[in-house]
Amino acid sequence: MFEIIPIFNAMLRQKSHAILLMLQIALTLAIVANAAFIIQNRLDLMNRDSGMVESEIFKIDVFSFGDDANNVIQTQLDQQALRAIPGVIDAVRINQIPISGSSDNSTFTDSADRENALQMTAGVYRGDNHTLNTFGAKLIEGRNFNEDEIIAGDSKQPIAVAIVSKAFVETMFPLSKTDKQQGKSQQGLGKNIFTSNVPIKIVGIVDKMQGSNVNANWLDKSIIIPKVQTNNFGRYLVRTNVNDRQAIINKIEKLMLDLYPQRVIMEPVTMDEVRNRSYQNDRLMSQLLSILIVILLLVTALGIVGMAIFNVNRRTRQIGTRRALGASKANIIRYFIIENWIISTVGIVFGIMLTLFLNQFLMQQFSLPKLDYSYIVNTVIGIWLLGLFAVYLPARKASNISPAIATRSV
Repeated sequence: MFEIIPIFNAMLRQKSHAILLMLQIALTLAIVANAAFIIQNRLDLMNRDSGMVESEIFKIDVFSFGDDANNVIQTQLDQQALRAIPGVIDAVRINQIPISGSSDNSTFTDSADRENALQMTAGVYRGDNHTLNTFGAKLIEGRNFNEDEIIAGDSKQPIAVAIVSKAFVETMFPLSKTDKQQGKSQQGLGKNIFTSNVPIKIVGIVDKMQGSNVNANWLDKSIIIPKVQTNNFGRYLVRTNVNDRQAIINKIEKLMLDLYPQRVIMEPVTMDEVRNRSYQNDRLMSQLLSILIVILLLVTALGIVGMAIFNVNRRTRQIGTRRALGASKANIIRYFIIENWIISTVGIVFGIMLTLFLNQFLMQQFSLPKLDYSYIVNTVIGIWLLGLFAVYLPARKASNISPAIATRSV
């Protein structure tokens, strides 16, 4: 510890090199900590549970151009045929595909008085009583739709019932602080929600059911209403046994065209592909930030090595003199390690301040969450270790300098 003051004084005589390395370390800490946090945040988003058995589901889009088709009847025939395929667990015509990036949303309130009501946006699925089973969603309260509650076609009959996600209920009917303290469960089943002043009774609640827009803050707030769309453009979700999915995909186009030839059958897409497409920007961002982290750490390591080598070459006589006076190799190695530790620590102090400032900027400009301080701690430890490994070889080289050779150049 007594070596710190002379090491610090020696650094002051060549302070420009030390300052540049400190700034480099500070910048590396700020960028690496925030980049690692963003990467983890993106990974958490990409790995969110949709509440559906994605590995068993694929979607197929159908566009009918014939004038002789009755869309209501054709939809019924399509669904019956899809459900009858060996290996198919269930199928449903749906208005939008989960986590696909498309969007069908509506605003709901907890009372007919919209001015004083709690308003909330939610993703809306329109399907029949096969929707839950096709999704593989877990019903935790209530029931599925009854046959007489399902509305088909362009019927003007008002929607009377709905099934909602748990997140929908928790937001629409939040428990009071007292209720939470008393351990009361969420009470949403049987309550009415409103859209355009029309009451809709909640008859079922599912544990988790994500909507379509993965970037929306209402992603987990979803609702299913018992209305089957029957226009010329239709979307079907088909749930199969995992081992049968590809075989069914291979023959689905022929089956649909056999039912009605005057239509175009789009290529089926699995939910795994849907997820990959929806999160491709997040995945690309994570990859680019990972490359940036590696480059920054590599450049910082090279900077530490370069400065250590420069100091070894510049202090050859000083090192040789110390060796001649009895300094051991360990003393020489420790000298350079302590010097690097001082530079790294000062850079880290400024880096922590820069990290917090950068995170505050990202929070304001891009609505990112607050940085978890564990990322700063881990990055600090990483930089210290990086500095230790980077300076060790040049320090070891310095310790091998012969006193006779060093003093010969005097």
